[in-house]
Amino acid sequence: MSATAAPANSSHGCSMERGVLPQVATSVSIGLILALGLLLNGLALWVFCCRLRSWTETRVYMVNLVAADGLLLLSLPGVLHTLGPASASRAPEGALCRVLQSFYYVNTYMSMWLLTAIAADRYAALRFPLRARAWRGPRQAALTCVALWLLVIGAVALPAAWLRPGESFCFGQVHTRGPRALAFSLLLFLFSLLILSFCSAQVLWCLLQQWTRAPPQAAAPVLKALCVVAANLATFVLCFLPLHMALLAKLVAQWTGAACPTVQKVATFVQVTSRIANANCCLDAICYYFVATEFQEEVGAILARPRPFQGAAQKGAHVQSCSTLPTVWGVPAPPRAAVSSPPPHPQETASLSTA
Repeated sequence: MSATAAPANSSHGCSMERGVLPQVATSVSIGLILALGLLLNGLALWVFCCRLRSWTETRVYMVNLVAADGLLLLSLPGVLHTLGPASASRAPEGALCRVLQSFYYVNTYMSMWLLTAIAADRYAALRFPLRARAWRGPRQAALTCVALWLLVIGAVALPAAWLRPGESFCFGQVHTRGPRALAFSLLLFLFSLLILSFCSAQVLWCLLQQWTRAPPQAAAPVLKALCVVAANLATFVLCFLPLHMALLAKLVAQWTGAACPTVQKVATFVQVTSRIANANCCLDAICYYFVATEFQEEVGAILARPRPFQGAAQKGAHVQSCSTLPTVWGVPAPPRAAVSSPPPHPQETASLSTA
């Protein structure tokens, strides 16, 4: 799992102290993420918890994503606290440090697995429309989220239990965790990446087929759905793939007993990609706005501006070609007939979308 501390050299003699400029750059980036994240997630929390009347699958997943991002925001002051000149020689870690570090790790992997669950839910509704009626619902989404929280918290607790003498769980410590914890983190990421990539690719292919067959007046909602799914996949890859490439480099450096210059370069790689991963708490706002129609409505009312795609969505309704569900995470739902069947008349799809 990610950490702000640099990897330890096998000889424990490699200096990991950063210069003034890298520390200032890190502090500024964390401050920006903290300020923007508080603003966006505060708005999202207010909309989802105070403005919406009914609980839907979308609302359940989005509230849990806001909660995961909130854990990251709570931990960022702890990251800033470690950027002082004496961070590497501080007293042994305490309970507060462990809690904040756990929040930091839980955000990373809870965000990944929630995005994966959203992609899997979207794929199941499109690929198995009749069965999905029994699977999908606010209660089922809540149970899924509870299972994910337990899985991620357990995944954070295991590496903490595997610490050996000289290894640390907290921010800013020179001697970080060993290869087993890193390998476990990489496996968690790999599984979520495979599931999300498969589900997103299937949904994108289905939507692309709809878009090529849709009449001009009904193509805009399908194009919007393509952008939504592609943006979710891009957010996942851009935020989390560089971080885990850095962790893989860190693991290799530990296994091979790399020289000090290599260890220092890997440490810088981990620090930079950690900041990129932290930005997911801001980029998730894209998911909130474009996936949840209710969020668009509330934000549009607050800003007194028309929502993006509003006119096109009302004019073109929802093109359907794979299930009877009206919409699935901003994706137009397809009909009961096979994918090869011709798309229904726009008036029929409009009536289905209001059912």
